[in-house]
Amino acid sequence: MNCSETQMKSEGFTLVELLVALALLGIVLSALVTFFSQGSRVSTQSSSRAELQQEVLNAQQLIVGKLKEAWYIYPAGQTLQLGSSSTSTANLRQNPVTGTPRGGFANWLTGTDPILAVILPPKSVGTCPTTAPGGGSGAEFCYRFFAYYPVKRSTWVSGTGGTTAPTASNPGDEPNNDAVWVLAEYRKTLYGFSSGDTVPTTTLDGGDANLLTDYIAPTVVTTGFTTSANTYTMFDLKSASGTVTSGANPVTGVTLNLATIRNTGGKVLRLPDATGTYSITIYPTNLGKVAAN
Repeated sequence: MNCSETQMKSEGFTLVELLVALALLGIVLSALVTFFSQGSRVSTQSSSRAELQQEVLNAQQLIVGKLKEAWYIYPAGQTLQLGSSSTSTANLRQNPVTGTPRGGFANWLTGTDPILAVILPPKSVGTCPTTAPGGGSGAEFCYRFFAYYPVKRSTWVSGTGGTTAPTASNPGDEPNNDAVWVLAEYRKTLYGFSSGDTVPTTTLDGGDANLLTDYIAPTVVTTGFTTSANTYTMFDLKSASGTVTSGANPVTGVTLNLATIRNTGGKVLRLPDATGTYSITIYPTNLGKVAAN
């Protein structure tokens, strides 16, 4: 064997050496992929955390604003009928707790179901039309009904376009989050209603249901999201005597409790923590008063 052949053999790699080198390279690449994947998940979860927190706090402040203006707050024990199954948007008012709604498609029992209902005074002094006039003229002279309640996310999505691209009313289809809730605001102008009338409970169809915020944690046990350890009361109605509110024992304060939850990247994120809620108590000062007068 000459010198050049010996040199070639000494400068080459054996098959075993190549396999070892490839194995080491694979380990390094796998570690890098894991590192960057974890970093991406952490970044996604941090972004989701900030977004969820801001959304729920914005919703809470909006509701507080309506409570401060409220002329009347519905006490516990009132059955509110927000719609019927014959209306095209009835599923935007479907009760996620009862599943099959009480006695109709969108009936809610205040104090038991997670709903807050209020009546706001007219915006201006004047005569409220008995029926809705063309173009909405005169609506500023009428009392206004507002209700805040949750809807199962998959139900809301199917009622606002299904799997189409997200819009202001359709948050977009997310099968992993079908069982969480969204929070809705329902509003209706009370044409023909005056301060001396009995507050309406069964003539509240025909209003507008709007999306207030997404990814609300269910108040009841929901597989994959909530257990008996972290369910909660969304709207706590308070009376001056501290006993259950009623027609004879009116609401003097409301505590809003909201928790937000989302399955993101295979991990369920609940805020503010595993069992708590974002809570605020408001004692409305305009109850029984017509601010416009």
